Amino acid sequence: MRFLIVLAALTYLGLAACSSQSSEPPATTNVPVAAASPAAPAQSAPNSATVAPTPQDAAGFVALGNELYKEDQDEAAVAAYQQALQLDPAYAEAYLKLGLTYSVLDKRDESEAAYEKAVKAFEQLAKKDPKNPDALLLLAEAYSKAREYQKAIETYRRANRLIDPDSYTHYDMGMAYNRLARYQEAVKSFEKALELDPDDFRSQEALDRAKQDNKRQKASVEAEKKKLASKLRAANTNANANSNTTPNSNIP
Repeated sequence: MRFLIVLAALTYLGLAACSSQSSEPPATTNVPVAAASPAAPAQSAPNSATVAPTPQDAAGFVALGNELYKEDQDEAAVAAYQQALQLDPAYAEAYLKLGLTYSVLDKRDESEAAYEKAVKAFEQLAKKDPKNPDALLLLAEAYSKAREYQKAIETYRRANRLIDPDSYTHYDMGMAYNRLARYQEAVKSFEKALELDPDDFRSQEALDRAKQDNKRQKASVEAEKKKLASKLRAANTNANANSNTTPNSNIP
């Protein structure tokens, strides 16, 4: 009996020990975590803006000047045209564009000097190739800028015999006629420009002004004719009156 009691006690103690071990939380294993790799530095996108190469000839500098002029960088455009003329002193278009840019900068003396040189240079080109309509049109433009409007009109006509003139040419001719107060011919030129380009607002505005100027001119001419006729009638009346009052020397 005592043996059974001891055996039962030992069995109970063994079960209690197992129960206490199973109730303890399991040991955690510290697994090293790999450190996050640093983010790669962001690479800047390549610069897409390219610097325009420096022109190598006169034509390149004229093209550069034209772009600068369009961007209202007039002083820089002048420098480009001057550089073109240093490379080629006979470059007619450079003189023409230089004169135009000086005019925008309100440098009248410099502008007129450039236009005069443009005329001489284009005249030389026209002599070398009198059948070149482009050279003639540029010469006509140079004449207009130099205020030689009659020569401009004659040169436009020469060019028009070689090619079919566009609306711009008719407009430029109309402006030259306007400068000479030949408004009726200006009206015809602007009307031809609008036939070729009905949306040409410059020609439409110039046509309206030319018609008004032509109307005023006709009215002024008519007024002068009437004034002259009145003076002639008055002179004839005075002459007749004087002849009637002159004594006849043949009467005894």
